Amino acid sequence: MCKDDHHECDYCCKCAIGPQGPQGIPGLQGAQGIQGVPGAQGFAGPQGVQGIQGLQGPAGVCLCDEQQRDCNCCESFLNVYGLPPQSLTAFGGGNDAVKFQANNAITAADFDLNTMAVDGSIKFLKSGIYFISWGVQARVKPPIPLPVPSFSFGVWKNGVLIPGSTLSGYTQAPADDTVHLNGEITIAMLANEEIKIRNAASVAVDLDPNVIGIQFPVTVSVLNVHCLKQL
Repeated sequence: MCKDDHHECDYCCKCAIGPQGPQGIPGLQGAQGIQGVPGAQGFAGPQGVQGIQGLQGPAGVCLCDEQQRDCNCCESFLNVYGLPPQSLTAFGGGNDAVKFQANNAITAADFDLNTMAVDGSIKFLKSGIYFISWGVQARVKPPIPLPVPSFSFGVWKNGVLIPGSTLSGYTQAPADDTVHLNGEITIAMLANEEIKIRNAASVAVDLDPNVIGIQFPVTVSVLNVHCLKQL
């Protein structure tokens, strides 16, 4: 007699395992569940360590007015010019200064231009360090003597020639066109001081350019002033 797990019998036989049946068809995907409610925001973390201080930036633009006495900048500027031809006497002849008849831009409270068209003077009403550039269209007044002389211009301050401001030009023949002569200086000016651009030569000079073929009036004189530092 043999015995299996559940029965007793005269003989017992264990049957072999049958073959596996085919896999069933997968079921349909279920519907998506309802989205959960967002959780509450967490607590803020502790503040980080302060970083190293950056380099100091460049200084800002200085804006001055009458109340800012400790400010060293200056906002004065000037641009004047002359258009009509001019005939200047030799230096010291009474009419040796370059004239100006008009302006493009100016801080009117800082300059007096009342006599610039009469005697060429530009009066400064604010003390400061000024950059000055000037230019003329000039030639020796005919008849040109022999040997042919050079002509020259310079900047006078209160009737005194400013050192380093004198420049020269040369007319080779009577039919020559004018020569453009220009210069630059940086000087200190006090309130009520004045400058002039004057003929520094011993011969008369014309500011009278050749305008054949020129479509617009030619500027015969120009003066630009820009204040660099207030005093």
